[in-house]
Amino acid sequence: MPVPTSNNGSTFYNSNVCRSFNLTINASMTQLSAQPCSELEIYNTTGGLLSAYDGGFSTEPFALLIGSNERVTLRGLTNSNEVSAKAATAGKIYYRTQFFSSNPIR
Repeated sequence: MPVPTSNNGSTFYNSNVCRSFNLTINASMTQLSAQPCSELEIYNTTGGLLSAYDGGFSTEPFALLIGSNERVTLRGLTNSNEVSAKAATAGKIYYRTQFFSSNPIR
C-alpha cells in the first residue's frame, strides 16, 4: 500500500498540520499572521521582554510577558491572528501553530 504524502483524498485526515513562522517585532503592536489553530507556541529571541496579547486585549494589565529565550503556549484560539505582540527590544520571534498538544519537543 502506498504511503500518503498529503491529506488530500485521505480517509484519515490529519487536522493537526502544524505551521512554523518567524516575525520581527518592535515596540509597535504587531498582529501575527493568520493561520487556523487552537494552540500557538511562541519563542522569544528578541533579547528583551515580549508583551503578547490575545482576544483583542492590548493594554498592559492583560499582557503575557515572555522573557528572552523563553517559550510559551497559548491555548483556546481559533486563529493565530488573534494574538498580537510588541517587544522592548526589536528582534525576531518564532511561533508554531497546531490544533492539539502532544507534539514532540524540537
